[in-house]
Amino acid sequence: MAIPGIPYEQRLLIMADPRDKALQDYRKKLLENKEIDGRLKELREQLKELTKQYEKSENDLKALQSVGQIVGEVLKQLTEEKFIVKATNGPRYVVGCRRQLDKSKLKPGTRVALDMTTLS
Repeated sequence: MAIPGIPYEQRLLIMADPRDKALQDYRKKLLENKEIDGRLKELREQLKELTKQYEKSENDLKALQSVGQIVGEVLKQLTEEKFIVKATNGPRYVVGCRRQLDKSKLKPGTRVALDMTTLS
C-alpha cells in the first residue's frame, strides 16, 4: 500500500501497529480471563463450604425440633458403638450413638442428649 510522502519503514510500522495492538489486547484479555477464572474457583469453594455449613445447621435444627430429649452424662465407653450413659432422671442406659457424631469426643463426663424414643 503506497502512502505518498511516508517512507517505506514508517509504513511498515504503521501497518504492524494495529497487529501489535491486537496482540496486546488479546494478551490482556487472556490475563483478565485467568484472573476471573481464579476468582470463580475461589467463589465456588466458598459456596461449597457455605452449603456444608447450611446443611449442618439444617440437621442441627431438625434435631432440636424433633421429639423431646433427655440430658445424660457419658459414664463409660463399652465398645466402639456402645456407651453407658446416666440420665439426669436417674437410670443408667447402654446406648448407641449417631453415625454423624465424632465418637472420640464422647469421653466420661461428657453431657449428651438422649432421644426419648430410642435412648440413643
